[in-house]
Amino acid sequence: MASPELTRICVTDVGSTTTKAILFRRTGDGGWEYFRREAPTTVEKPDEDVSIGVVGAIRALEQETGEVLLENGAPAVTYLSTSSAGGGLAMVVTGLVRQFTADTADRVALGAGAIVLDVICMNDGRTAYRQIEDLKRLRPDMVLLAGGYDGEAITAPVFLAELIVESELHPKLNPDAKLPVVYAGNTNAGGYVEQALGNDFLFRSVPNVRPTEEVENTRPARAAIHEIFMDHVMSMAPGYERLKPWVSAPIRPTPAAFSDLLALVSADLDTAILAIDIGGATTDVFSAYRGQVVRTVSANIGMSYSVLNVARLAGTRPIADVLDFEISERELWNRIGNKHVHPTGLPTTAEDAMIEWATATVAIREAVREHLEVMRGMPEPEFADLFDVNDMLREEPERPEPAGRLRIPGYDLVIGSGGILSHSPRDAATMMLTGALELDGRIELAVDRAFMFPHLGVLSETDPNLAKELFFELALVKLGTVDDARKAPSSSVLAGEGFEPPGKGEPAHAAAQIQQGRILARRELATEGEVFVKSGDVVATDTIIARSARQFLRPFFLNVSRAMQVSPEELDGVLLKSVGDDVAKGEVIAKQRRFGKPATYRSPVEGKLEKILPDGTMVVRESPEEAQVLTTVRVAKELGVHADRLKPYLKVAVGDKLERGQWLAAITTGGSFRTSKSPVRGKVARIEKRFGMVMIEPLLEELEVEAWLPGTVESVTARGCTIVNDGVDIYGIWGSGGEAHGLLTMGRIEPGCVVVLEHADAAAIAECRETGVAGLIAGGVDLVDVLDPQLGFTLVVTGAFGASSIAKDLHTVLSAHEGRLALVDGTTQLRVGVRRPRIILPSVGGL
Repeated sequence: MASPELTRICVTDVGSTTTKAILFRRTGDGGWEYFRREAPTTVEKPDEDVSIGVVGAIRALEQETGEVLLENGAPAVTYLSTSSAGGGLAMVVTGLVRQFTADTADRVALGAGAIVLDVICMNDGRTAYRQIEDLKRLRPDMVLLAGGYDGEAITAPVFLAELIVESELHPKLNPDAKLPVVYAGNTNAGGYVEQALGNDFLFRSVPNVRPTEEVENTRPARAAIHEIFMDHVMSMAPGYERLKPWVSAPIRPTPAAFSDLLALVSADLDTAILAIDIGGATTDVFSAYRGQVVRTVSANIGMSYSVLNVARLAGTRPIADVLDFEISERELWNRIGNKHVHPTGLPTTAEDAMIEWATATVAIREAVREHLEVMRGMPEPEFADLFDVNDMLREEPERPEPAGRLRIPGYDLVIGSGGILSHSPRDAATMMLTGALELDGRIELAVDRAFMFPHLGVLSETDPNLAKELFFELALVKLGTVDDARKAPSSSVLAGEGFEPPGKGEPAHAAAQIQQGRILARRELATEGEVFVKSGDVVATDTIIARSARQFLRPFFLNVSRAMQVSPEELDGVLLKSVGDDVAKGEVIAKQRRFGKPATYRSPVEGKLEKILPDGTMVVRESPEEAQVLTTVRVAKELGVHADRLKPYLKVAVGDKLERGQWLAAITTGGSFRTSKSPVRGKVARIEKRFGMVMIEPLLEELEVEAWLPGTVESVTARGCTIVNDGVDIYGIWGSGGEAHGLLTMGRIEPGCVVVLEHADAAAIAECRETGVAGLIAGGVDLVDVLDPQLGFTLVVTGAFGASSIAKDLHTVLSAHEGRLALVDGTTQLRVGVRRPRIILPSVGGL
C-alpha cells in the first residue's frame, strides 16, 4: 500500500500529438478514484516546449476537480511523467547482406521498440548515391550499424559509416545535436567505424549482433538502444529539461513504462499475458510472464497515420468480413483512405465507427503475427519459461491467408489498450480481440480502462505496491472469458443502434490550403557536385542547376605495420609508397630485411593510398575500375528450369541497360508465371548460359537537378541553390508521383499538360496515362483506382477520396491560371514531418 500521507498523484503521458494527464486521488473510504484530461502536445512551432502542453492538461484537471494542482506554473503535487513526444523511437538499420546481418539488426531494432525507417544494405539493389538520397529524406533518432561476422574484412562496415556521414543525418527533434550510432558489427572494424564517423555522431560500440553465421547475440544491442533513447533521445524534445525538475522519478518512454507495469503485475499473477497497444501510427505488442517482457512494435500498423497500410497489408476483404452491413470494395477503400489523410479525425457516423473497429481487428491480427515472428527469431534464454514458442509456431509453419483469425495458444490473459480499444464500447473491444485472434475459450479478455497503463508504469518506479493496487482497482477492466463472449447475445452497439459516434459534428475531412505571395524552392544534389548558376541568375523550369557523376569507392585497410612486424613509428622506414600514390594489386608497397632475408608486403587491392592511421594501418581507396563489382543473378534457378533451357525465357541481351526490378527472364505461358528480376540498376555484362546466370555491371550514376520553379537564384551552395518567385502555393490532401510541370488545362486531357478534373474516375485516369499528361489535379478520386504507385503521371488530390468536386475557392484560383505554367509534386508524408502534395502557380516564368 502507499504511504498514508500520499493522497494525490498527478501523472502525464506526453504523446506525439496529445498530452494525457491523470489525477489519482484517494477517496474517503481509503480507495482511489481518477480524473483524466488532455491537451495538445506542444512540441512544434509556435510553442516548441512540451511543458506548455503539460501545464495545459493539468490546468484542465484543476477545472474539473477544483483541486489546486499548479503553483507558479509548475505542478504543486507529486508529479510523474512518461513521454513519446516526437513519435517514438525512429531508427535506420544498416547491414552487409539483407538476408543475414541486416535481418538480425532489423529484429534487434523492432525488439527494442523502434520504428525502422529504412534498412540500408550493401546488396539492397540501390547505388550508394541513391542510398544517400534516401537517407537524407529521413529524420531518425538513432542508427543501428551492423555488418560482417567477427574477424572478417572491415571494409564494408566502414563504407556504410561513410554513407551515413555523407547523408548528414541529424536527430529529428534537434538538428544541432549529435545523432547516436550503435555499432553492432564485426568487432575488428569498430575502431575504424568510429574514426569514419568522426565527432559529429554519438558513437556506442556493443558486441556483434551476428558474430558468426549460426549465432545471434541481440541482447547487448537492444540494451544499448534502450539506454541511449532514454539518456539522449527523449531529452531532445523541446522543453524536456523544464519537466525534469518537476518529476519525482525519471521520465520514462511511454512504451517502456507500459512494459514496466506488465513486468510488475505478471510477476505476481504467474500468468502469461498478451497485451496489444494499438495506436495511430504504430501498434505495440507485449508478451509478459513471471516478470519478463518482450515487446515489438509494428511501425506501419495503426489506426490513423498507418490505417491505409493495414488495408494494403491484408486487403479489404478481411475488413469487410468483420462488418455486419454491406459495403462495396470501392467505398471501403475510400473510407479507409480518408481516415489516412485526416488522421486526427474521429468517426462521424456509426458506420464509420464500425469500419474502424473492423480495421482494428485486422490490425491487431497482423501486429500479433509480426510479434510472434520476432519472438521466433529470439534465442531461448531471452524469454525463458513462458511457453515453447517454437512448438507454438510449428503448429502454423506457413503464413496463413489474411482472412480468418490468428491462432494464439499459450496465453492466459489478453489485454487491449490504446484509443480504439480503451475508448470504444466494451462489446466492441471484445469483438475486436476475439475477431482478430483465435483464442482458447478459457482465456480471459480485458482492456485498459482509460489508457493509463503507461501512467501506472512510471508510478511503479516510486511505489510499485500502489501501481499494482491501481492497476487492479482502476485500470484493468475484465471482459470475461472468450467462452463468455461467444455466449453473449449480439449487442445493439455493434449494430450501431443508440451509439453516438465520437466525431459527430466535426468536419469530416481536411481541406486544401491556398497561400499567395513569395515562393521558395531549395534545389540541391544529395552530395556536392558541379553547380552551374550564381546568385541573381534567372532560371527556367528546365534549367540545370547542378550535376554530379561521383562514384563512391570502398576503403580497404591494410595493417602493414603488423604484417611487417614493425612499430607504427618505424613504418616510414619500410614503406615504398606515400599518401596520394597509386597502388597496383600485387605491387610491393613495403620492404625490409629481416634476419638477413628480404621481407615484403604486396597490396591485395588496387587503388590510391589515402592515409596512414596511427596504428600503422594503410587506407587504400579502391580504383574506379575495381569498384565495378558484378552482380550475379542465378536466373535459371529462380525460374526453376535447367540452365540449358533458359534461352527462350531471357528478356535481356549483353549490353542492355537495366533498371532495378526489370525482368531478366520470365515464364508467362503454360499456366505458370515466374520471373527473375534485376536487383540493381546496371548493364548486362555477361550471360553464362552453361550455369544459367546473368552478370550485371552497375552503372555510374550521373545525376542532375533542375530548377523546376522558374524564378531568380537567391543563394548558392556547393550542392545547388535556392530559387525565389511570386505566385500561388497550394497544398493538397494526398498525392503520388514526383515533380512535374506543364500548361494548366481545365477539364481537357492533353499530352504534357497539368489537367484539372472535378472527379477523376478509372476511365479518366487511364486516359491520362495513355495520353501522357504531366500531372492531374482532382477534387476527388476513388482510392482503389490510384493504389498503383506507378500511375505514369503526378497526381494531387485536393478534396477527399470519393469526392465529386473541387472546392469553389480553389476552382476559381485554378481557372484564372488556365493556359499558364503549373508545377505539381505529389510527394505525401503524413508522419515524422508532415508533407502534403503541392501545386505551384508561378506569376513569372515559363517552360
